[in-house]
Amino acid sequence: MNSQGVRALPQQQAKRRNVMRRPISIAMAISVVIHLAALMAVEWLLSDKADASISNAVLLVIIQPPEAQEGFSANEKHVAAAATSEAAIPERIQEAARASDQQAKIVDATETKVAAETSPDNLNTATAAASSQKQAVVDRERVADEIDVASVREDTVVAPSDVVTTVALAEPAETGRESKTARPASVQAPLSAKQEKMLQRKITAWTEDLDKVPEAAAGMTWRYKGQEYLAKFTQLHAEDGMSMQRVLVEVSTEEDGKRLSTQLRMKRLAFSNYAQFVNRWDPDVQFHNDELDGRFHSNSEINLSYSRKVSPLFHGKVTTAARRINVTNSRGYIRRDQIFSGGLQTGARVVRLPRHFLPFPGEAEVADDQVHHFDQDTRITFYADGSFDWQVIGSESPQQRAAISTDVSYLIAARKVKLHVKGTVNGKVLVYSPERIVIEGNLVYEQDPEEVPDADDFLGLVSDKYVDIAPPDVTGPGDLVINAAIYAKRRFAVKRYRFRNEALLDIYGSLSVGSLSATEPRYHTRIRFDQRLEELRPPGFPMTDRFEVESWDTTWNVEPLGIVH
Repeated sequence: MNSQGVRALPQQQAKRRNVMRRPISIAMAISVVIHLAALMAVEWLLSDKADASISNAVLLVIIQPPEAQEGFSANEKHVAAAATSEAAIPERIQEAARASDQQAKIVDATETKVAAETSPDNLNTATAAASSQKQAVVDRERVADEIDVASVREDTVVAPSDVVTTVALAEPAETGRESKTARPASVQAPLSAKQEKMLQRKITAWTEDLDKVPEAAAGMTWRYKGQEYLAKFTQLHAEDGMSMQRVLVEVSTEEDGKRLSTQLRMKRLAFSNYAQFVNRWDPDVQFHNDELDGRFHSNSEINLSYSRKVSPLFHGKVTTAARRINVTNSRGYIRRDQIFSGGLQTGARVVRLPRHFLPFPGEAEVADDQVHHFDQDTRITFYADGSFDWQVIGSESPQQRAAISTDVSYLIAARKVKLHVKGTVNGKVLVYSPERIVIEGNLVYEQDPEEVPDADDFLGLVSDKYVDIAPPDVTGPGDLVINAAIYAKRRFAVKRYRFRNEALLDIYGSLSVGSLSATEPRYHTRIRFDQRLEELRPPGFPMTDRFEVESWDTTWNVEPLGIVH
């Protein structure tokens, strides 16, 4: 039998080819229809007719990568995580999108295109339909790249229309404009070490002669290292006989087109600012069993005596114009700071006593009922009810009584007239005698300043010559308490100080003297400074020629030239 082999006849082959072509044509037609439908769907979704939320959801599903994410690159994982849900879109951008449908569609479409562009390996065929938008996406990405990365979150996709808004939210543009137009605040700078040292020398000189500086607007000028400085002084006169005199000093210079100025306030010291002041130390007197709280100054050398058991104690700073302290008798070793706990300065400037004392300036307005004159030696007793009485010593005339003025009372003795005082003071009083004041008993305030900080009782005892403590038969045995500021230009003396009383002379206030006698063994002495005397003085109390710096921050106030002061 002849074999035909396996090759079909031509008719059969043609028939077979027709049968095979039919399903292929159908498949191709179906594929074309599907692709066309897909393209039309994508075009519709990207058009303005589709709802933005539906477009976003459908396109996110289309772009959604397979569940198996192993082998993702870092960039692909980021895109997949950002596309998993609508919640990944920042709330700030969605709120802006809802405010304008047109803007929302642009934002959503742009986000989809950027997400599709960043993950090409996971896009299906629908992504190819959006490839025509690639250039637009690239342009938008370029704009987005110019945004300050510090103001945009890493996982936020920002549409170009949101760029200005986003930057404005992070850092409003008006802030910069306002800061440029606002007036710059004044600047402070510390003085250089050399400038501060130079000014300290100037200030030290001013403290000694400032009472002679005229109140001139021009002030005084000097040069330092080729730079000119100007100092202006403004006298702040005392408001009344109890206030302190002050001076405001402004020092200025110019440097690098700027004006540098610094201000300091200086206060003129009254003698009542010292707990104890001695002009000339009596060589026969020494500090031994004494205690002093407050500043102490002597214009001459002072004497000390101490042992392991007994020694003087100075709580405040001690200054002396002498070059040393003279220790007349010592037993054992005591450190300096055990005696001078507030510090010791030798070689200080001399503080001069005033030549004349005026209880109140001639131009002061003092009512007649504030001044009481005494022409004979008189004994004065103060009472807690705010009154005082007086009687001429050795006279049988009756006592007279008057009230202390509600303002200030001045008890003034004539030349060579002595005044004897004791009692409880309720008010503000100055007792003045050109000759002598004798303290015959306790002199205390009706209100104790140590217990009542705002107590307003003040007593000043001022004599051009002497202030004495009366003999023991007058004061009686025991301690003697004095609340007052005392000024004895020539001498403060304890009569019969060799009388063995072993009591305490307790002065609360201040004691300023030309010289002073010994007090032991009749009294050992304790002087406590009345802190109120830092700001106030007893009526008309003598002033020193010395000023001190009350406040100074040692800084320059830097301002542009041309500012009017």
